[in-house]
Amino acid sequence: MEKTNYELELKNERRHVCSLLYEIDRRKQQSFEMERKYNNTTATLQGLIDGLIAKINSKDSCLWDWELRYKETMRQLKGENAALRRVFAEENRKEKAENFKLRCELRRRTKELKDYKSQNDNNMERRSFLNEIEAPKENVPCRDLIELEKTTSDQIAALKEQLEETSEALKDMESRYSCLMVKQILTNREVQDARKESINGLNDVLTSRTTLVVKRMGEIDQKAFEVASSGKFPNEDWQETCAKLCSLWQQNVQDPKWHPFKMINIRGNLQEIVDEDDEKLKELRNEYGDVVYEAVSTALMEMNEYNASGRYAVPEIWNRKEGRKATMKEIIQYVIGQLKIHKRKRKRIL
Repeated sequence: MEKTNYELELKNERRHVCSLLYEIDRRKQQSFEMERKYNNTTATLQGLIDGLIAKINSKDSCLWDWELRYKETMRQLKGENAALRRVFAEENRKEKAENFKLRCELRRRTKELKDYKSQNDNNMERRSFLNEIEAPKENVPCRDLIELEKTTSDQIAALKEQLEETSEALKDMESRYSCLMVKQILTNREVQDARKESINGLNDVLTSRTTLVVKRMGEIDQKAFEVASSGKFPNEDWQETCAKLCSLWQQNVQDPKWHPFKMINIRGNLQEIVDEDDEKLKELRNEYGDVVYEAVSTALMEMNEYNASGRYAVPEIWNRKEGRKATMKEIIQYVIGQLKIHKRKRKRIL
């Protein structure tokens, strides 16, 4: 009886072991299938990202090249147009001067001949001399004048034709430039949409320990106020004072009625900067120092650049080490790096 029970229990254990082995094989198969799907998805995402980077770089390079060519061609055409206008003006001036000179000479000879006729009307020899003078007076200058006018007219016609050709070339370049501008606007819109999606997707992923962080542009750095308040109010509850002060100046930064900026000329380009002579800013600087002043000035410049009309802070992916806005290339490289790290972790788990 005991032997029968033992054999029965042994059979049950064997069936259980076989069931476990089958379950292990099935789960391994599922794991391999999941890893294959993950690898395919990663490869597809990598291809899409690489294609997007290549497309963006290609469009940027093409637009930059077309813009340079357009500017160079415009500069050349404007120079040629100006040169043609100068030549036209010079030829016109010469023509007018020559015509005036010929008319003066014609009047002078006519007057001389009239005087000569009145004084020597009965002298045949002098009449012959008069005829000799009169012929060149009537024919030579007039013929020269007609030929000069014809030559000048031909030159003017040629110059007008060149001006028309230059104008047509300028119109063609303007049309090409308009097409390029439309393409650039579409490309920029595509990049901006990708950037917005990146900000939304990485908002909960990026932390203060990563190279890239999500920074709210136009928001005052509270650390500056904490440093100033801890030194200015050491014996008081400076933390509460700091919070109130920072909140007050954040409201000032977001106030659309306050515009403490001025325009300056830098190498021929007008740029807008913070006006150091603004009364509010001068008072802030005198009372709390340069660190707080720089924090508020930075927030003002960011607000003016990113959301001058809405006057509220907007998120932006920021390169914390270099202190600038992160490029799309850096964002995509970060995403790819995170995918690779996640892939290695999954392999170690399996």
